[in-house]
Amino acid sequence: MIRKALGFISLGLLVLILLACFFPGFVSPYQPNAIEFSRKFFPPGGPHWMGTDELGRDVLTRLLYGGRVTLGSALGIAVGSTLLASLWAGVSAYNGGAVDELLTRIADLLMIIPGLLFALLLVSIMEPGMSSLVIALIIARWPGYSRILRGQIYSLLSEDYLLAARAIGARSSRIIWHHLLPNARTLILTVFGLSFASGIISISSLSYLGFGVQLPNPEWGAMINAARPFLQIRPYLMVFPGLAIVITILLTNFSLGLLEPEA
Repeated sequence: MIRKALGFISLGLLVLILLACFFPGFVSPYQPNAIEFSRKFFPPGGPHWMGTDELGRDVLTRLLYGGRVTLGSALGIAVGSTLLASLWAGVSAYNGGAVDELLTRIADLLMIIPGLLFALLLVSIMEPGMSSLVIALIIARWPGYSRILRGQIYSLLSEDYLLAARAIGARSSRIIWHHLLPNARTLILTVFGLSFASGIISISSLSYLGFGVQLPNPEWGAMINAARPFLQIRPYLMVFPGLAIVITILLTNFSLGLLEPEA
């Protein structure tokens, strides 16, 4: 009961964060790149709830607009990687035999290379930008999730409803889409949540390293990197985007408690 209540509260707070980031104008009247040197390094409080940076830009505003980039990219990664992993797992488990063996070996091959390293390699090949970064992370992430989903879907192949669908001559695509994947939805939603949380970490990490969003446009990882020279004198410039990353990931993980079956 406590876990479910915590899950509902976390999901509600996560939705509020998403709404605030995707509609920042309702929360802050400032522009994210508006420079005003007369207001630089204002401490948190007053008209600037989270203070201002070295150029007089409102930190809260930049945090919201940066969250739109970070969370939007993470959602794209979660949708793409979960969809690819689900389709791969469904086709692989349902067909079995040589098809299953081939698809499994392809996934194993992709999993040999560490995710972030593989993403960096793909980004260096493709055109620089957030779109390329999201596509690269989708390609890097889905193989690991597909192995998890394959085991779950494989366990459903002996269910009566599946045998009945085969007996009446249902097409393979219909069985996968309307029987196998819907009955694995709890695990699929769990994979989606984990992919969203790991996507936040990946996007922030790569932006911190200089990939993805370029200054002066805000993004949580890029904001942390830009605040490094001022850590000793204005630590809030690094603390707020760091807290945004940690809190959002924690809320996502706590929200997954709603998917656990009742005791």
